[in-house]
Amino acid sequence: MHLKEKGQAVVLFAVVMFLATLFLLGILDYAVTTARMQETIAAADLAAHAGAQEISVQPNGEIVATQGGAAVAAAYFNFQRPAYAQLLDVACGRFQGRPACQVTAQMYAPGYLLPERWITIHAIGYLAHGVTRGDQ
Repeated sequence: MHLKEKGQAVVLFAVVMFLATLFLLGILDYAVTTARMQETIAAADLAAHAGAQEISVQPNGEIVATQGGAAVAAAYFNFQRPAYAQLLDVACGRFQGRPACQVTAQMYAPGYLLPERWITIHAIGYLAHGVTRGDQ
């Protein structure tokens, strides 16, 4: 093997290692961001359903959403949220014609390869018949 060929092998090894490192960092960034999103979505979804249980529907079909539902949803989210997530807003009332609570949260992406950033998550919990606090 000539000296020139050894130099080419070192350069090729350096380029391949650099590309492999970028690839692995991309996979790590994607996996951690996806896991964080799933945890935040689960917390927001459960909080929205907990808040929706506080909504009452009158016999005439009128939806009565008090601040109690929003407070329950906010407390539920803040109790179970991961450290990298934060609550932005809770709104209870009528969504798409049905009684529900909507929870809006943000989670922080780690930024191993892509830039660090906030990702916004929306979750809606609809009220199912017979699951208000008064029915239990």
